[in-house]
Amino acid sequence: MMKLGVSHQTPDSLTEERLAHLAHMGVETLEVRMPSEQATYDGIMKVKNRVEDAGIELHEVLLDDIHNADAITLGTDNYAETLATWERFLGDLGRAGIKFTTYAWNTGGLAYETHRSVTRGCPTRGFDAGIATSLPNEHERTYSDDEMWENYETFVKDIVPMAEANDVHLQLHPNDPPVTNRGIARIFRSAESFRRGMAISNDSPHNGVLFCVGTFGQMSGPEGQGEDIPAAIRELGAKGLIHLVHLRNVDNYVPRFNETFPDNGRLDLIEVIRALGDVGFSGPVVPDHVPDTPDGLSGEAFVFGYLRALIQMAG
Repeated sequence: MMKLGVSHQTPDSLTEERLAHLAHMGVETLEVRMPSEQATYDGIMKVKNRVEDAGIELHEVLLDDIHNADAITLGTDNYAETLATWERFLGDLGRAGIKFTTYAWNTGGLAYETHRSVTRGCPTRGFDAGIATSLPNEHERTYSDDEMWENYETFVKDIVPMAEANDVHLQLHPNDPPVTNRGIARIFRSAESFRRGMAISNDSPHNGVLFCVGTFGQMSGPEGQGEDIPAAIRELGAKGLIHLVHLRNVDNYVPRFNETFPDNGRLDLIEVIRALGDVGFSGPVVPDHVPDTPDGLSGEAFVFGYLRALIQMAG
C-alpha cells in the first residue's frame, strides 16, 4: 500500500511537537532538507534516529543547496567541485540506509509565482506565463533546449553510477512551472521529456521520477489540452521509475493556472490514485503546496485526511 508522507521538513522544524502532530495525522514517512555541510553521515543519522523514534520512516534527505545547483544544470566552472559533494553525500546516504534523494532542473532565477490567488478564501500560488516570460534574464546569456539537454546527459552519466554504487535512488522533479522563462530552457516540461530523460540512463531504477501531479497537471500537453496524467503514471510506473508522488491540484494548465485544494481543481485525483495502484506503487504520497489557512495547520490537516482516504481507497 502507498504511504502517507510529508516533504519540505528541516532538522530544526522536526521538534518533538511537530513529529507528534505528524504521527497523529497518520504520516508514515517524510523528506528532510539539509544543506550539504550538515548532510554528513553523522548529521543524517542524528535526524534519522529522531524521526524513527517518533515512529516515522525517513524516506529521503534532499541537499537543499545543490539539488538544483547552477553548477550542475548550467555546467559552470565549479561543476567538478559540486559533483564531488554529490559523490560524498551519496556515500553517506547509502551508509545511513537512506535510499532516495531528489534533484531538479529548475535553475537560473525561475519565475515560480507571478501573483497570489485565492481558493476557497485561502491565499494560494498563481502563475501567468505572459508575466513570467517578460521578466529579465538572470544570466548574461540564454540557455537553449539543446544546451540544457547536453548538461543533463553529462550529469546523469556522472551521477547514476555513483547512485548505483551506493544503492541510492535519484528522483527527478519536473520543471515547475513547465514553461521556458528568464532565458533558460525548462526541458522537463512534458511527459515526453521524461521518456527522453529516463532513456539517457537506460531506465535505471537508480534514476527515477518524483511524480509531481500538480506540475504534470500544469503541462499543456502535445495537443494543448493538458497531459494524460494517468497514462504517464502507467507508463513510468510500469518501469518502476516513480519513487515518490507529490499530490496537489490546479485549476488549469499553462499559460495560466492557480493552485487549489486537492478536491477543487481540474485534475481527477481518484483516477490518479487508481493509476498508481494499477502499477503497484507503494511509495510515499505527499501533500504539496497546501493553500494558506489562518491557523497554519487546518489546511494541512484537511489535505492529510483527504490523501489518506485516497490511499485507503486504492487499497
